[in-house]
Amino acid sequence: MFGYLIADRTNLEEKDFLEYRSAYCGICSSLRKNGLVRGTLSLSYDLVFLWMILSSMYEPETVTTQEKCPVHPFSGTSVTFNLFSDYVSEIGVMLSYYKALDDWNDDRDVMKLYASRLLSGAFEKAAAAFPRQAAVIKESLERISMLESTQSGDIDELCNLFGALLGETFVWSENDYWSEHLRKLGAAVGRYLFLLDAVLDLEEDIRRGRYNPLIQAGTGSPEWQRNAIDLFLGDISELYGFLPIVRYSSVLDSIIYTGMTAKYREYCAKRPLGEKADES
Repeated sequence: MFGYLIADRTNLEEKDFLEYRSAYCGICSSLRKNGLVRGTLSLSYDLVFLWMILSSMYEPETVTTQEKCPVHPFSGTSVTFNLFSDYVSEIGVMLSYYKALDDWNDDRDVMKLYASRLLSGAFEKAAAAFPRQAAVIKESLERISMLESTQSGDIDELCNLFGALLGETFVWSENDYWSEHLRKLGAAVGRYLFLLDAVLDLEEDIRRGRYNPLIQAGTGSPEWQRNAIDLFLGDISELYGFLPIVRYSSVLDSIIYTGMTAKYREYCAKRPLGEKADES
């Protein structure tokens, strides 16, 4: 993912932050224990957000232990693990594999090509384990790639495609009562992430002559961007507020209401309202 779904540390009590970090370590442990050491390339706190949503909704048996690892070889670290630790690690591998390929195609960065090859075996295993999610991820990214190759300015379609991709990863079981609502929440988060990434990259993309769907009339202004982002954030807040979240609610609230907008707020603070992207 993009690295935007992070908790606001200033809004968390120490116990909540330790739970958050322990869940992160649990996903890392899952990658290593399932032979996905190279899959640590895919590890980010975005995956903890998905883990906490699913763990809070379904309340599976969850175990917290102390483990030693390459990062904490002596004192060890707290590790929280449940069945969703394996699930989100597999999702992370699939997304990272495609991201590495996309970066290679865009920038011809040989390290990204190398990363995709390192992840290829883990990707095939993950895709076989979760074929429904893998199919939607593949289809959505192929459609996004096609639109990008034509320099499309259809930001709505692009956001919706990434929303469909992410929405499917939020659905653990298709037959569950909450599956459709979780799909809608994931789709709303995906639309927001795609738009935010385009907004934050806009000025650099213009300078470097790279494609960005916002390089078109009416979408480069701060007013348009803020209105669109506020609309997407409103959708996320409404859908999230409807869920019966109890466990991990402090961390999830921190992500939803302040953490996921942190980088955008930093961006706005450096760019006064009314200042347009430099297209010269």
